[in-house]
Amino acid sequence: MKTILVVDDAPMIRELLKSVLEAEGFNVIEAADGEEAIHICRDTPIDLSIIDIFLPKKGGLQVMGELIKADSSHKFIAISGGEAFNPEAIVELAKVYDVVDTFTKPIDTRRLVEVVRTALAD
Repeated sequence: MKTILVVDDAPMIRELLKSVLEAEGFNVIEAADGEEAIHICRDTPIDLSIIDIFLPKKGGLQVMGELIKADSSHKFIAISGGEAFNPEAIVELAKVYDVVDTFTKPIDTRRLVEVVRTALAD
C-alpha cells in the first residue's frame, strides 16, 4: 500500500483529501504545518506528498526543498488557493522542485486521484 502525506493547515482540506485517497486504497498521513511534515518524513517512508504552498511554521516550498535534500526521489503535488495572491502563479513557483502536478483550490479530486495513480504507478 502506497503512503501519501497530505500537508495543509486547513483541516477540511486534509480530511477531504484523506477520505478521497483512502477510498482509492492509499494510506494517508496528515500534517497541519511544515515542521510536522518534515518530522513525519524523517520517521516514515512516504511515496508522495501533497503540500500546500502557504503553511505555518515552514512554507511548502521550504518543506519541498528540505525533503528533496533528504531524498532526491521524493514526489510532490503542490496545492494553493484562498490567499490574496494569484494561486495559479503561486503553484508555478513549486515547479522548480519538479512537482508531479499543481492544483488550485477548490481541488478537482477526480483529477487528483488520476494524477496520484499515475505518479505512483512507476
